[in-house]
Amino acid sequence: MDPNGVLASGELLKWTNYILGWQVRYFKLARDGYISYSLSKEDSMGTKGSIKIDKMILQLHKQSEVRFDIVTPSVTWYLRSYTPLDRDTWTGIIEKQREVLPMSISREGSVLLLAQSSLEVLSDLNIKLDELNSFKDSLSQQLSEIRSTLNHESPKLKQKLATIQATVSGIVATSTNCIEMFNEREQYWQDQIAVEKEKSQKLEILYSATNRENTELIKHNAPQGPHLNEDEFFDAIEETLDKMDNLEEKLQNLEVEVKKPDTSSDKKDHRMYNQMQELINKYVELSKQDPEAEPSWQCLSKSGVTKIYRKEEEKDGVLLDYLVATTTVEGVTAAEMSEVFHNGKLKLEWDHTIEADKKLETLDDYCAVYHQILKRVWPTAQRDLVYASHKQRFLPSQLDIPGEHPSWIVCNVSCDHPSVPEGTSGYTRATIEVVLFCQTVCDKTDPTRKDVSCKIVYSASVNPGGWAPASAVRAISQREYPKFLKKIATFAIDHVKKSEIKY
Repeated sequence: MDPNGVLASGELLKWTNYILGWQVRYFKLARDGYISYSLSKEDSMGTKGSIKIDKMILQLHKQSEVRFDIVTPSVTWYLRSYTPLDRDTWTGIIEKQREVLPMSISREGSVLLLAQSSLEVLSDLNIKLDELNSFKDSLSQQLSEIRSTLNHESPKLKQKLATIQATVSGIVATSTNCIEMFNEREQYWQDQIAVEKEKSQKLEILYSATNRENTELIKHNAPQGPHLNEDEFFDAIEETLDKMDNLEEKLQNLEVEVKKPDTSSDKKDHRMYNQMQELINKYVELSKQDPEAEPSWQCLSKSGVTKIYRKEEEKDGVLLDYLVATTTVEGVTAAEMSEVFHNGKLKLEWDHTIEADKKLETLDDYCAVYHQILKRVWPTAQRDLVYASHKQRFLPSQLDIPGEHPSWIVCNVSCDHPSVPEGTSGYTRATIEVVLFCQTVCDKTDPTRKDVSCKIVYSASVNPGGWAPASAVRAISQREYPKFLKKIATFAIDHVKKSEIKY
């Protein structure tokens, strides 16, 4: 044994990094329980690192007879001896010395400390506290050795040594108090982390499920054709539409301020005006009819104030079939409801079946041609539309209806446009004929929002293009009418609730 208190010393290989790899270092195991290393035996710069052996774990490598690791919560030394005998010698001396040292942390405690460090919460602070304790023990031992070497100590020197020792103890005690204060906050942050982890896990599960579903959709993205029967076709579309509805419900609370344009002007002529007027006249006449009294109207469904009717009539030897919905929306005027339906930017906020909507041409202030791309509904191909949207105002005298406030009508009719010819966009071109007729109901001279309402007549004739069973298209239309009216009504009420009433 070395008279200076060194139990073992010699060269070992220590892993440094991926650039330098294994490097020779000179290690010493002292009687006080510290193992340290330096660059070489003759290195005058002192130790490069040290570890108290009662605060570490000794791990033997399973695949190599010369490898062993010294592990602490803050650092790990990866070591390699020259021969298996050298490894056995080093590990034997370390284990023997650990047994005779007064353990501040037992071997079981060391394992527990290492496991707790995986939480990575304030572990560095606890490690530094252990180091402070180690330095205090080492300094106390050194001070005792200094006293023993001085045969004729003066009282003044003894007092100074005692003061140094007390100062070190005070530093460690204060550090311990700081750690305890941090640990009190640790539990709070542990709880917060647990909550965030739970949220993250739920999002990962949702993402994985969505990703798997999208993968399945891609796998089944086969060309369209009558390989699905009508029931399978309708079930697939209904399932996808339900998922879109769930997304829309999550987005209902999003509020976007949009400047509303002036809607006080009357109609103007444009190249599609005559076609629009034919459609307007047809639905204005329909709006004047009483569905409950007309035998040609058949009520298909009723939900609150919303009713779905089917009307059949013969014109020029052709049987015409209309699907018409009626409802009343409180707190909104005809001008405001028609603007929500007609304005392209507003439409993107409430109609989440739309993937993109681009204005191709402005025909006048209240009529424009749009190219609209719809979100894909499996198993159909993705659709697009090219349509003109026309808005027009009618005074009560023009329609021969009671009331003093104007009515508004919006017509969306498919048309052609040279910038997006059919068959060149990569989508299946659908065609539409959609009409929304709005009439303000108000009998107060100075009304508030509670005193106004909007009576709506809505009809949509859609040819999805490509292959789609007619019965499925009608069933989907009947299903979607009430949902559409509820969706646009909810948005319109929220959109105008803080603004002045517009007629």
